[in-house]
Amino acid sequence: MITYPHPLDYATGIKYAITEKKLPIEYSPSAESFIVEEIINFEKMGFNNERGEYAVLRVMKRNIDTLKAVEVVSRKLGLPSSNILFFGVKDKSATTISHFFIKSHLLDKSTLPIEYKGLRVELLGFTRRKPVKGFFLGNKFRVLIRNASASIRVELREIINLINSIGLPSYYGYQRFGVKRYNTHILGKYILLGREDLLSSTLLSTIYPREEVEVVVKRLQRNYRDLLYEYQYVSSSINSGVEKLVRVTRGLLIDAYASYLYNLALNKIIESTGFSGLSNEIPMPGCPGSITLYGEVFKSEGVGIVNSSKLPCFYRIGYFIPRGSNVLCSDHDLIYEFELNPGFYASIVLREVFKENLVFRD
Repeated sequence: MITYPHPLDYATGIKYAITEKKLPIEYSPSAESFIVEEIINFEKMGFNNERGEYAVLRVMKRNIDTLKAVEVVSRKLGLPSSNILFFGVKDKSATTISHFFIKSHLLDKSTLPIEYKGLRVELLGFTRRKPVKGFFLGNKFRVLIRNASASIRVELREIINLINSIGLPSYYGYQRFGVKRYNTHILGKYILLGREDLLSSTLLSTIYPREEVEVVVKRLQRNYRDLLYEYQYVSSSINSGVEKLVRVTRGLLIDAYASYLYNLALNKIIESTGFSGLSNEIPMPGCPGSITLYGEVFKSEGVGIVNSSKLPCFYRIGYFIPRGSNVLCSDHDLIYEFELNPGFYASIVLREVFKENLVFRD
């Protein structure tokens, strides 16, 4: 067991890894090296090629985040974004295949397919039933590791065996908080505490080391038109910026703060009982009675009981094991395949495999 093997751990509340082993090569998730495919039980949803209550749109995107894709589809279809349903936010620095669901009577088929800067959206078919969480089975991941020697293949299999035998702490992964501007949870905290002054300064003015130069220049010039969250905030009418930000992000910011608190609580459990203590269902910080676990965390964060009651409540298993782990060899390249249940993060798997050699470039 080691602590803080990756620089982003310090910003996201992630602390422990199960082994010191790591692959001695750099890996950077990209549209070429990281492929994510959504797994949905379409049979139980009553899928049909010709008719149904909901239209199913197949969404293929490269290097574009999910909320931006929703914004584009909303504009192209002439529908409010609230009419577009989907199962979770997918990675930006990846090629992802996922699905949007829209009430059939709202869809003008002539607007499809949609093509836009790394985004393609096409009609897949229809479902009889509304998309709810029970139909979402998780995601399949394909990780391409280039120029992998024979020794790296052996080391990868050793790490996978450890993951399969011990499991990984069910931390919320880096993309929950941002890998360039790692402040999604901080913004959520300020919304929770009613500190719009801190929210606006952090959202609009704070510059992070990994931001692109052109974005920094826009921020310094207060030119937010091409910055999705910032523009939604500043273009709102007086006293409605926070409300609009929460609506556009679909509660993502406050959820991210709850995720950060959960990560901190997970560290407490590991420090108290080791990894064996993660075999139980662990409450999120908004659950009644969670004060026993989160009391010290709330105190250190300056969050009162009244505030914590506004956070989400559900239970989450403290560890996870990827399904169907497989390593394929192709010339000098490796393809590491695995599946995760809903709510678990591939970045936590990649962190365990690569440690600090996991590099986010885009």
